[in-house]
Amino acid sequence: QSSEQTKALVAMQAAELQNGASSSRACAPTGPSQASLVSPWPQQLLPLSGFQNAEIMAGAVGGPLVVGFLTPQRNAMTLAAKDSQASFAGLYRQVFRDGLVQGFRGGSRPTLAAVPQFTFIGPFYLWIMKQTKSPALAVFVASLGESALSFSAQRRNAQIQFNAMRPASQHIEVQPVKQLVGPGFGFHVLRNAVAMMGIRLFAPFTHQVFEKTSAFESFPTEAKHILADFSASMISASLSMPFNHVFSWASCSPQLAEMSQLQRLKAYAIFLVGNYRAQGVRLLGRDLAIRICYTGFLFTGYHIVERRFV
Repeated sequence: QSSEQTKALVAMQAAELQNGASSSRACAPTGPSQASLVSPWPQQLLPLSGFQNAEIMAGAVGGPLVVGFLTPQRNAMTLAAKDSQASFAGLYRQVFRDGLVQGFRGGSRPTLAAVPQFTFIGPFYLWIMKQTKSPALAVFVASLGESALSFSAQRRNAQIQFNAMRPASQHIEVQPVKQLVGPGFGFHVLRNAVAMMGIRLFAPFTHQVFEKTSAFESFPTEAKHILADFSASMISASLSMPFNHVFSWASCSPQLAEMSQLQRLKAYAIFLVGNYRAQGVRLLGRDLAIRICYTGFLFTGYHIVERRFV
């Protein structure tokens, strides 16, 4: 009997020790509770916590790479908004008039701005998509952030290119980069949203076309992705061309700063309608080709880099 009492006492002590250990673990701070002391927001709702290093690298590397390389095409678009007479080839002759290197004039700031810009186009878009399951909403939110970070640099690039093609008496003031908004900002957001739709909304459908077309059956998978991206970007480039044209024209039209919003809208409409009413299909075809040469290669090139990282 004494032996049985001893065994029962040992069992009780062991149970007490186990309960004490469990209580200590329950009281000990855990990872999530520590995080909640730092931030009141759940970790899954914090954007940076949802970013993958590979996604960030895709934006930081791919964005500046394609934006810097395509500076001459961006300069040609600027000239097109102010010169309705020059041909497609004539615009590029103006861009490279002072040599190959000068064709890249004004490109340094847009290239630097491309790091945060493509952080929105890439990882931020992907994060919004994961949270909302809505590609359209993700495109709009990402485009708004993209414009907030790149509008001033791209407007400055347009003004530098505009001044380079004209005598000093016709130069316009080059706006500082710190001025984040101005005439044409709304059209800049619309341009970015429509342009981004190419690789984000249209490409899955164009990729299905290339997958199901027997003529492309023997093509490598990456080649089909590139063809799908470029064809989708051609569509988005065509749809975004009017918005980009207004932005480029507004960047080099300082008189708009003195107008009210309603007066600006009237000026934008007169510019677009007047241009194409006078020049017709010839001018429309030139401007579409200029836009496709930039947007098509911009987003196709970026998506190649993104696929390598993500």
